[in-house]
Amino acid sequence: MIVNFQLDHLVIVVKDLTRAIENYRQMGFNVVSGGRSEHAPTQNARVVFFDGSYLELIQWTAPAPGEKWYDRLTQYGEGYVGFALLPSDITRAISQAALAGIHCSGPVAGASIKSSDEQVQWHLSWPDIHALPFLCSDVTPRSLRVPEGHVRHHPNLALGIQSIAFRVAKLESSTRFYCGLLGTKAEQGPDELSLLESEGVVVRTFRFGGTELHLVTPVDSSGPGLGAWLSRELKTKGEGIYGLCIRGNRQGFSSESLSELSPGTTLRVASEDMTLLEQISPVAKSN
Repeated sequence: MIVNFQLDHLVIVVKDLTRAIENYRQMGFNVVSGGRSEHAPTQNARVVFFDGSYLELIQWTAPAPGEKWYDRLTQYGEGYVGFALLPSDITRAISQAALAGIHCSGPVAGASIKSSDEQVQWHLSWPDIHALPFLCSDVTPRSLRVPEGHVRHHPNLALGIQSIAFRVAKLESSTRFYCGLLGTKAEQGPDELSLLESEGVVVRTFRFGGTELHLVTPVDSSGPGLGAWLSRELKTKGEGIYGLCIRGNRQGFSSESLSELSPGTTLRVASEDMTLLEQISPVAKSN
């Protein structure tokens, strides 16, 4: 049986969840409380989009040294720490990855308690390749974890995540890993070489439903283009998400204003005529 995948959510670690919720509401997003984890000292909130994907804002309520997301928070500050795909069958997805030489943990049980005292349960699986997303599959009805209805309507008219920019050190090996995880459902676009000379980068794109994942690797770190900046980021932070574009977001909210209110992240307002370079470039924040 073929395993299908769709984007589930992106994780943004924050130092102060109350402040983050206020900031995201100021940006025009509808933010809902997610509750507290039963397995880690964390609490979260969600920005759920019309297409079912969401942003998870997560805060540690106690120190957790050795936990990779907490360690990234203490080392690099607030920002993106990972993203999850929703497989149609998580057990088959793990087996499929194993055939490609990718070890995935689990599935590991996860649970949280909502503010309404309802228990939410899910399964997680973590590939042993850092550049790959983790997998998340629901045990209880998905609507308990990912609310439906009016919570998906946002004052800024955001509809979903159009694209994710992800820096990688080695494009070919990262491509093999994604193809191994996704199997025959890997929707891979052709290499984008148009930015090689001007920006010093090569881009390869995968698609998960309506969302594009841009794997961006620097090939020239000596020039003034994006490649030099990405090379520095890879040396200090390693591979990972560094930007995303929100589909449908408008009504006076600029990319600059969104990123100013979301420390450590690049949030862009997607438009129909947005270029690939705009999607994969960091936002220049105003002083």
